Amino acid sequence: MELMKGVFKAYSPSQFQYCLTVPAMWSDAAKNTMRRAAIGAGLIQEGDPPNRLILISEPEAAAMYCERMVDRFSLKDGDRFMICDAGGGTVDLIVFEVNEPPGKSRHLREVTRGHGASCGSVFLDANMERLLERKFRRYRKGIKACGWASLMDTFVDMVKPMFNGLEDVLIQIPQATGLEDLNDPEIGLEEGVLCVPVEEMKSEVFEPVISDVLDLIQKQLHQSQQKCAAIFMVGGFGQSRYLEDRVRQEFSHLVDLIAVPQRPGLAVVRGAVYAGLNTKTINMRVARRWYGVDANMPFEEGVDPETKKIISHDGHIRCKERFSVYVRPGQQIGVDECVSKEYVTWSYPKGLDSPLYVCNSPNQPKYITDPGVQKIADFHIPMPEIPGAQPRTRVVFRLNMYFGLTEVRAEAVINGNTYTTICSFGGRTSN
Repeated sequence: MELMKGVFKAYSPSQFQYCLTVPAMWSDAAKNTMRRAAIGAGLIQEGDPPNRLILISEPEAAAMYCERMVDRFSLKDGDRFMICDAGGGTVDLIVFEVNEPPGKSRHLREVTRGHGASCGSVFLDANMERLLERKFRRYRKGIKACGWASLMDTFVDMVKPMFNGLEDVLIQIPQATGLEDLNDPEIGLEEGVLCVPVEEMKSEVFEPVISDVLDLIQKQLHQSQQKCAAIFMVGGFGQSRYLEDRVRQEFSHLVDLIAVPQRPGLAVVRGAVYAGLNTKTINMRVARRWYGVDANMPFEEGVDPETKKIISHDGHIRCKERFSVYVRPGQQIGVDECVSKEYVTWSYPKGLDSPLYVCNSPNQPKYITDPGVQKIADFHIPMPEIPGAQPRTRVVFRLNMYFGLTEVRAEAVINGNTYTTICSFGGRTSN
C-alpha cells in the first residue's frame, strides 16, 4: 500500500518490479518457496514474466552497494574483496573480483561459492539470556515476563552494539524487573546496576558466535586462493565494534583493508535496488551444486545396475535415468552463458520433457535416483512438424541451458527451429 502513495499512485501494481534478497545458504527449493510466498502475498501473479520478481542473495546485494565505493577504497581491476553480511539470523559471505578493463565498464565477478551459517546476532541474545538466567536464578520467579523482556531489550539496544571487548559491561536494571534497587555482590549487582566482567562477556556471550564468523571468513579466504584486497562488513551485526575488532585481529595480516561502509545496516536493501536497476553488474557467478538432466546413455556392463538396462528404439542397449551434468559445483558461469549438449529423442511427434535436477553432494551423481538428487524444474518444449517424418522417427536435438540470475532458460534446437522455455524456480512460462 505504501507504494501506491505519492508519485507512485499514477502506476498500477502490475507495473512494479520487485527484488527480494535471500541468504546465500538458501537452496533452489528455498528460493522456490520465497517465490511462491510472493505469489501468495499478491506481489506478483502466477503468469507474470519472471523478471517481475528478482531474487538475489544478500551478499550479492551488499556487493552491489559496496561496488559504488570501489573508487573510494582504491580497488582496481583484478582486486578481490569479500562481503561479510552479518545479520540477525545468518552470516553470508562471497568473494568478488573487480573486472574493469581499460575503456570498459566495471563488472563484478563472483570467484567463490557463496556460503553462510546461522551465527547472526540473535545467537548473542540467546547466550546473554542464558548468562542472565544463571545470574538471576534466585530472583527469576519474581520477575514478570515484561520485566525480563525489558532487561533483554537493554542488552540488545544498549550493550550489544557498543561492546568493545575492553571494558566491563554495566547494565542498568529496568524498573519493570522490580530489582532496580537490589544489591547482590555475589553476582555483581550494586544499587540496580549489574557489572558483567569483560572476560565473562566475551567467553559466555560473544566469542562462541564470533568464532563461527571468523571460521566462515577463513574458509572464504582459503577458497579464494588469491589474496583479498578488502573485507567489507555489512548488516546489522556487521556494525558490531567487537566483531570488527576481532576480524582485524585475525585477518589484518592477510587483508589490507577491513572496512565497515557507511550505513552498513542498509547495504543489503539498498543493494537490492541497485540490482533491480542493473542486473548485469555481476557478470560471473560460481555454481554451488550439480545441475543436470535425465538422459539415456550407453549401458556399462558390470557398472550400471541391470534394473536400469533398456533397449532403445534403434536396438542399442542403454542405461536409463543417468544424470547428464550441465554444471558442476565450483564452476564459474557467465550471466546467460550457454551450456549445450546434443541428444536423441524417439518421441516424435510428441513434445520434449526435460526435467532439471540438482544435487548438493560433493561427488558427481551418476543417476537421477541417487540420494540427494532432486528435481527442481520441468521443461516442456513442443516438437515442430518435420515434413515426411513418421511417428517414432529419430530426431536429433540440441538442448541449450542458460544459467542466469534466478532463472534457467532451456532452449531446444530441432530441425532448424528454436523453442525456448524459461523456468523460474517456482513457476514456468513458455514462448
